[in-house]
Amino acid sequence: MKVKFTELNSGYEGERKVSRFSQKTKVKLIIAAVLVVAFLSVLILSLVGVIPMDALFLRIRVALSGEDENFPISVNTDAIVSKDILDDGMILLTTENVVLYDSKGEENYSVPHVYAKPGMSVDEDRAIVFDRGGLSYMLLGKKDVILEGEASGKILTGFYGKDDTYALATLGDKTTSSLSVYNKKSEVIFKWNCSKEYISSMTISDDGKYVGVCVIGAENGEIFTTVYFFGVDYKEPLASQKLVGAIPMSLEFTENDVLTVITDIGVYSLGKDSKELNTHISYYSSEFTCCDVSDNGDYLVALAKYGSKNVFEITVFNSVGETETTISVNREVKSAYITGKYVVVLADNQIFVYKYNGKLVSTVDYKGEPLSLLTTDDFIYIESLDKIYRCFTYGDSSIALMS
Repeated sequence: MKVKFTELNSGYEGERKVSRFSQKTKVKLIIAAVLVVAFLSVLILSLVGVIPMDALFLRIRVALSGEDENFPISVNTDAIVSKDILDDGMILLTTENVVLYDSKGEENYSVPHVYAKPGMSVDEDRAIVFDRGGLSYMLLGKKDVILEGEASGKILTGFYGKDDTYALATLGDKTTSSLSVYNKKSEVIFKWNCSKEYISSMTISDDGKYVGVCVIGAENGEIFTTVYFFGVDYKEPLASQKLVGAIPMSLEFTENDVLTVITDIGVYSLGKDSKELNTHISYYSSEFTCCDVSDNGDYLVALAKYGSKNVFEITVFNSVGETETTISVNREVKSAYITGKYVVVLADNQIFVYKYNGKLVSTVDYKGEPLSLLTTDDFIYIESLDKIYRCFTYGDSSIALMS
């Protein structure tokens, strides 16, 4: 007895069915083969120490997903007031609106505003945008506007903290300035009035228990900065110290109980029980170039040694103010940034990326004129005259900044 089978596409009947791979199946097999090869490449290169595994996986993911196709992003640089990293993407504050992009360069949303002098403070995936000299402010998330509100007085500055806490410094009613700290329900949980000086900056500890404030004043013809360390459960400061001749550049709780102030003449810290400021480094104001603080509390200070434009030193500190390393750069440093993993330095014609131990791990050659950078552990966003470009933090590359 014969057993019939059918051969597809032949019309011949026989004793069994024989099927060919569908086009869809072929595509899946090709993708699987590419992923296997990519994984083996990642593994081999990682084992021999050429590039970290996470950095190679990132490159593979971007290549397969086509994320680079959105870059460069066209922007009106003249209209940008402030910009920052928000949830590994970017938030741009302009004279007309606030625009949020994800890490792929896709626009999440845009919010118009009519603020005369807009300002912004960002914490991870939230931001506060406010009108300096006005009353209005708004809280933004990575997908939409959380809240729109009005302050009790004309706004001097604002700050967004952890766990949805935020703060506003305003002109006081019967005092020179006033500070209000709000919880996630926008209820005032701490208030302080400064009788004589203007509040220039403030910060909130990650656990929400402490508030740091800098005020600027003048005495006998000389500028001074006073640093205050508050507990939200106390009306009076737990500690305070005056710095004569110093201008504050950054104020952060690098640890929950360590308030660090970076000025144009040195770096200092204050604890809740401190009787004096701890000095971590001193320098001349003519040497100070820039500073930056990472989300984990590590920070850096870049100095033009002896005022020279040819010898720069970048000192990296951990969150308690101990020196991690000092990086020497024998060319002009335009700006420097610190992420959770790397130190990124913008110099003439090149961007250098270092580990915290000072080891150079990659360079980005560029042609054109970068205005500034935004940095994460994975990406460097480069702002040029009318576009924002993106490149990888780890791994040598080159980029042409064209208008």
